[in-house]
Amino acid sequence: MTLESKSLEAANRAARAVTWTILGVNALLLIISIPDYRVSIDSGYHISLARWYAAHGTAWWDHINYGPGGRPNLQGPALHVAIAILGLILGGTPDSFILANAILGVAQWGAAMLTVLYFARRLGGDIAAMFAVALLAGSAFAAASFYVGIPSGWLFISIPWAIYFFLEDRLVVATLIASAACYIHLGGFLTAPLGILVAAILERRWRALIIVGVATVILTSPYSIHFLTNLAWYRGRHGHEATHLDPLTDILAIAGAIWLFRHPTRHAFLLAWAAAPISWLIQDPSRFVLQSELAGSVIAGLFLAAMMDRMAVRTVRVAFATVLVALATIFPLGTPSLIAEASWDAGLHFPLLEDWDQARELARVIDDHHLNNRLLAMYSSSAGPGIAVFTPVVLRKGHWVEVQPRHDPGDDLSAAAQTYVVPLAPDDPVLSSMSQAGLVQIYGGTSDCAVIDLLKPADPKTIAPVVAQIVGDNADWLGDNAINNKMPARADLVKLGLKKGLDARRVRMDQQRFRAGRMEIACLVYAYAIENQSPKLAGQFRGIARGFGEMASFISDGSPVGFMSDAQFELFKRNMLAFAAAVKAAGSDPFGAPAVHSATGKLFDDFFGSDA
Repeated sequence: MTLESKSLEAANRAARAVTWTILGVNALLLIISIPDYRVSIDSGYHISLARWYAAHGTAWWDHINYGPGGRPNLQGPALHVAIAILGLILGGTPDSFILANAILGVAQWGAAMLTVLYFARRLGGDIAAMFAVALLAGSAFAAASFYVGIPSGWLFISIPWAIYFFLEDRLVVATLIASAACYIHLGGFLTAPLGILVAAILERRWRALIIVGVATVILTSPYSIHFLTNLAWYRGRHGHEATHLDPLTDILAIAGAIWLFRHPTRHAFLLAWAAAPISWLIQDPSRFVLQSELAGSVIAGLFLAAMMDRMAVRTVRVAFATVLVALATIFPLGTPSLIAEASWDAGLHFPLLEDWDQARELARVIDDHHLNNRLLAMYSSSAGPGIAVFTPVVLRKGHWVEVQPRHDPGDDLSAAAQTYVVPLAPDDPVLSSMSQAGLVQIYGGTSDCAVIDLLKPADPKTIAPVVAQIVGDNADWLGDNAINNKMPARADLVKLGLKKGLDARRVRMDQQRFRAGRMEIACLVYAYAIENQSPKLAGQFRGIARGFGEMASFISDGSPVGFMSDAQFELFKRNMLAFAAAVKAAGSDPFGAPAVHSATGKLFDDFFGSDA
């Protein structure tokens, strides 16, 4: 063996050691966290459906969300069935399904990392694999988008394997993976097949394309027929989502793509892989940015390895590799995964996207008071399925807003036909005063949520000035004092590492949460009061109440941290002040005043979007 080949083999051994060290450390941190695993706001929805599969075997109809009628279940079933099976094996309790979801989340992260390792090493060798793994594993947001275990993660992982086996003429395997991608996520019908189509065009493999295409259509026909039969329910809308970037990986992936794709016919596999999820730019650009880093990290790894090859001096190459790996792992121009994972293990559960403890306690209140047959209106629609993980409930509205009725029959129901979870402590003074007046019944709750029913309609003339004062005063306070629910500055994040810091932040968020919550309950009481004499206006006020509940979530909960820019939040505060001023200027019964109607519309349109 020559000196040069010995040197190359030593470099490859060192690269493999670094790669597996990075994977091992991150995997250990994730495994440690399994008993109290980090999840996404989608997890309650997915686990609640998994419990339905476990109990009933099939779930062609979603009986949990968008009650009282529900909706067709158009969500890909594969992950739900997997959670259901593993959850039953682990004991079949609610916590067993949560544990199953956590285990599958770690498995998804491992599959993503091994996919990057395999293809980067195959296309560029050990050093390219080292760079690719370091970039993806070190990118906090991209890595988290896989380890939280949502279906789109498995979909993005399936894309390169479907393309790879297609190009290798292993058409049966390619067909099975493409079909599985469709059953994993509705987006699979566009992504994996598009990747195979691009690969077929570049390689001129028309016969293979026809075989795989026809076979995939046949295998996925039960799901595709079910979807097409219920196409009228599909809205294509997407809920609010914060945009997260991992700058180092993003920059290097773009640079690598420019460098690599100057000769597209040489790189059919990578080009097809990168092109496959392009439709996500329209439907969910945030998810595209995060999970396309699976391909982006491989492209960046090949780019960096090629740059390193051009360096003639060995010490320069070593320094280059050391600096890049250290940057990717410790300071990737953004939040490093190691910090996010280690801080979670240390107890810093911020932001907390799904609060299982709160959902469990709310479910207990519902069970204890036999409210399971009542339609449950959660102040934050996306948080409702978390309760369904622990007890059977039917939710007013719900998660995954892409599928919903054109006209929701729940909109026509009396305010008293629903049980509410409002963003208020059960002993909140406004809520307590309404309870003492016999208008609401408080069943219990948590430190910042109450489960209530409306008992009787108030006299409209008596309650109108009370409601006007509650709404005006609390809107005024929010306009003057609310702070944006965003990621704190680095210095403040250190304080959040202590329980005292987290508790102080929760107290501050609750101050503004309760203000919006009081506006919600005031509007609900008023809506119920005027149902008989003004049913149309009452319906509008039920919608306004729900809007204030959603606002309370956006300005206080962990799941929407970072959703609003500072500029958007300042507009919200100005609109709140204008709304408060309009209410106060209109007198004791202001809710029919044109100025109040106009201010309310602007407040909601600017906050949620005019098409919400």
